Amino acid sequence: MSPRISIVGMGRTGTQAARRLLAAEPDIALTVYDVDPDRCEDFRGAATLATSAREALAESDTIVLALPREREIDRTLERFSDGEVTAPVAGKLIVDLQPPPAERARRLDQAITTAGGRYACAPLRPRPDGAPDARLLNALIAPR
Repeated sequence: MSPRISIVGMGRTGTQAARRLLAAEPDIALTVYDVDPDRCEDFRGAATLATSAREALAESDTIVLALPREREIDRTLERFSDGEVTAPVAGKLIVDLQPPPAERARRLDQAITTAGGRYACAPLRPRPDGAPDARLLNALIAPR
């Protein structure tokens, strides 16, 4: 079974991440979502085009956030004034390519962990070969 990865936010960062993932693993089960559906059109046929962030979360075990502002991250993860993540993230890895400042990232990590997920944020470090999802996560790292 091929890895299932969703990318939420198809601006420049999300688009580059999608292209790198498809180049690294052409048979990947990739889902993409953006509030502007036209940003996803280049991936029609190569990826599933989700109609909502919730659908993108449900489709995959690894969720890549390429969102420029904390408010978009909070909306995607259904994180409201109490700070708790209410979106279904249990058992999922959330990879933040444009993370908030350190203290906010720490609180987000804690909220995702409390909801049963795992959080990783940029800058991502290369994973050793053989590590779970190493090839795909390494593909998310911008080429040097």
